[in-house]
Amino acid sequence: MKLLRNLCGFVTGLSLSLVISGIFISDYSERSLAVTEPSSPVPTITWQNTQLPDWNQITFSSLPGITESGSFLAPSGVSKQLGYDPSRTWVTGQTPAQYMKLGDFQDSFKLQQFNQESISEIVGLDLSKIKLSDFGVMQLQTLESLVQAIPALKNLPITEVKPIFDLLSQELATQFDSTQTIGQLLQHSPHLGQLEFANLPMDSYNLDAIPGLDSTPIGAFKDWQGVNIDKIPGLGDVPFSQFPNPANPVGADVGIVDIAFGTDEQQRSGTISGSKKEGFNVPCEKDCAHIELSGSPLVLGKQWISGKYQLVHGGKGILASVNGGKEPTGRHPFGDAFKVVVWDTSEVDGMISQALFFRACMRKGLVDLGCTPYFIGPIPWLTYKENEPIFLGLVTGSAFNNSVSIPTGKKSSGFSFNNSVNTTTKAPTLSSSGNCSKQYKGVEIDALSNALSDIEGNYDSVGAYVCDGAGNCGRSLGTKQFMSYRPDVRSLISSKSGGQEFLALVDKGQAVSGEEMMMYFPPTEQQATFESDITKLLEKASQQIDPTTGQPFTKKRLIERVAQMHFGGAGIPIDAAVSDVHGLFSVKGYGEKAAANYTQALQSMGCF
Repeated sequence: MKLLRNLCGFVTGLSLSLVISGIFISDYSERSLAVTEPSSPVPTITWQNTQLPDWNQITFSSLPGITESGSFLAPSGVSKQLGYDPSRTWVTGQTPAQYMKLGDFQDSFKLQQFNQESISEIVGLDLSKIKLSDFGVMQLQTLESLVQAIPALKNLPITEVKPIFDLLSQELATQFDSTQTIGQLLQHSPHLGQLEFANLPMDSYNLDAIPGLDSTPIGAFKDWQGVNIDKIPGLGDVPFSQFPNPANPVGADVGIVDIAFGTDEQQRSGTISGSKKEGFNVPCEKDCAHIELSGSPLVLGKQWISGKYQLVHGGKGILASVNGGKEPTGRHPFGDAFKVVVWDTSEVDGMISQALFFRACMRKGLVDLGCTPYFIGPIPWLTYKENEPIFLGLVTGSAFNNSVSIPTGKKSSGFSFNNSVNTTTKAPTLSSSGNCSKQYKGVEIDALSNALSDIEGNYDSVGAYVCDGAGNCGRSLGTKQFMSYRPDVRSLISSKSGGQEFLALVDKGQAVSGEEMMMYFPPTEQQATFESDITKLLEKASQQIDPTTGQPFTKKRLIERVAQMHFGGAGIPIDAAVSDVHGLFSVKGYGEKAAANYTQALQSMGCF
């Protein structure tokens, strides 16, 4: 478990497992002890002593970025039936506004009831500055569909609606009477109704160039279902509480997170998790990571199984076959728009995290293809510690359920939020490799690097969002878990294209993937940063006196001392008994572990 790195000068507000009293720790230049647990990545309010999402502050654009890339290819013939292509791709870090479509929420949030004017009033947009091209549904309209959506256009002369006049002028080879009304034109030449606005360069017109457009409900326009949320100006910034059908709790049951369990658990049948298709008491046979609940008799002893490790059948209609018909096991405490899933469970930390999953729904008129399983995710949600209340929604009495959840094959053994275990492919480390001749103060630098990496993680490791006693907040990055608020780390990242945007996400506590992190903080720079740090620490440690010998630190004890300083900061007392907030390592124990790893690294590198 990492102690937070801190570039401030002194220790403030330390939260220690064992308290050091009467000791002034100076030159604390590398990190400070963590004083806060990882916080939930979304705003919350307190209700009946438990945290609920603050829907007044949550929007599609402010939700954390999705942590896994993916795609959905509409089944053969679907696009023809619907009139638009509902396929999509999402990339790690994108918010739901960038890949979810209006049609996905037509029955839940009913976003189609909004018009551009009402959205602009909520978020404070200046309608006069919105281009016609910004209004995403316009790309899908024909002249006929536009008039059907805004019937008053029929009574206006063609000359009074410049985009329509320009479309006709551009597409027609012959002259036309521009003084006639639009309705008269379509009555005499109905085939002109098929002219498409996608062929018109609409960025040269403001929204008010088409009278009544801003006050027309989105749902009145042709193929509105296939428009992404971020293609409607301001919609991604509308709070969930102000949707036509706002996000609200369903039910009022609350439990207490009694114990967090990993995938070593087996045979759990008293569950409150599952799917709309299979019910919400789906048993688990193996790899049953979960939280066990306490509280009222209704939930006492029940298990909410982690959807990271267990899948269930979901979806409805033709689209139920997407993703193999499977979705993470979970619950719907806030309705059908998304699914809430217990995600990471840490026995080490006594903590759990939740994630959201969305689905794609497709219905247009009489064509109803149903909805996919809830598989678009995970999107980081709330976090809880053991003994904290957790909102469950509506919990009903459990009838017998003869279905069983499906293991994903991932394992959670030893998972810790501050040193996350990559459950898929590990990024490269320097294990069994390195240069034996690269030495400083008699220490093989690459061997020491390997020794510390074996404790702390891989090049793609990304830690939880935490704050130190001086108010610095961020995530630990890479194989040595450098804190993102370090000036040298920030300088390296921000020097790259997109680096400042990446740091902005990290600073706000939004989730970032290991792959994305390595784009901006690659292994070569991680190693260079480590070598710069460690040579300074070796210089300082070699000048200190080992209390066990009365002589300067050398050999194994030098390794131990340098590791202690790497762990707790350059000013940490020698062989201190203080540990991190989770008690996994004391400063002294960390040094001993690093020294043992160093000996093994020397052997694997052939440096003896």
